Amino acid sequence: MCRSTPNWGREVNLYLARHAEAIPLGEGRDADRKLSRRGEEDSLLMGRALVRIDSKVKIILTSPLIRARQTGEILGEGMANHPTFQVSGHLSPGFLDHAILEELIALSSGGSIVAIGHQPDLTKFISYLIADSALAMVAMEPGAIAFLRFNTSGSRVQAELRWLLTPDTVKSICTSL
Repeated sequence: MCRSTPNWGREVNLYLARHAEAIPLGEGRDADRKLSRRGEEDSLLMGRALVRIDSKVKIILTSPLIRARQTGEILGEGMANHPTFQVSGHLSPGFLDHAILEELIALSSGGSIVAIGHQPDLTKFISYLIADSALAMVAMEPGAIAFLRFNTSGSRVQAELRWLLTPDTVKSICTSL
């Protein structure tokens, strides 16, 4: 994928996470749904896995919706370096790909970033980053984390999807987390 950007010229590790399982939509607003018990457990599990994979996460950026903020807070609890926690309207449902990309590049400073959002926006954003289209399909169940590495050298961003982990996969690989 190639996108025009200012000349920042650095490599960025980006973890895109779908918020963990939320309580079913009831009588309240969708934006107010909290994580279910399983969602809380999966967030903790994925945070423990992520800290083993990359201990240099500097920023956790979340959608303003409660379930995304809770996922980010729990995910960051086990990180010894205490990453900065920020809420971004650019991760709200229906976000614009170029707007969140610009924010992520502006926030990158040599450390890794976790961005927590919603479906189908995350799949669309991954497709935008790796294929410059909306045609790539990526299955992101609740709590899943995708790792992308992109380089902002020159005037283009080139992204590569490196892996995607789900809570069930992490549970099956390592029950000691």
